[in-house]
Amino acid sequence: MKIVKFAIPGLLILLLANAGCGKEDTFDIRGQWSFRSASEELYVFQFIGLLEKGTLTDVNYPGSGGGEYSVAEEEVDFDFISTHIGGRSCHFSGSFISGERISGTMDLVAPYPPFAWTLEVEGRKL
Repeated sequence: MKIVKFAIPGLLILLLANAGCGKEDTFDIRGQWSFRSASEELYVFQFIGLLEKGTLTDVNYPGSGGGEYSVAEEEVDFDFISTHIGGRSCHFSGSFISGERISGTMDLVAPYPPFAWTLEVEGRKL
C-alpha cells in the first residue's frame, strides 16, 4: 500500500515535468527570414499573422508585392508575387528543420521573358 501511495505522486510529477518535452510544440514563421540558394540570398521576407496562416512581404522592396503563407505542424507553404520585377512569382514548399531553419524548394516564374526554374533553398530566421 505504501508503494502505491508513493508511486502515484511520483508518476504525476514525472508526467507534469515531461508535458512540454519532445518535439517543438509549435513552429513560428512570424518575423523576418532570409531565403538562400547556394549561399546567394534570394529574398528576405517578413511574415505577419497567425501561427498557421498570414501574409508576407519582401523586406528589400517594400510595396513591391505580397503573398500568403500557411504552416501545418512543420510543413510550410507560401506564394509571393513581386511587382518590382515584372510580376515574378515564387511558390515555396518545405518544412522546418528547427525553430530557426526551413528547407525546401522554391519555384520561380517570370512572365518577361517567360522562364521558370526550381531551386533548393534554405530559410533562416533573422
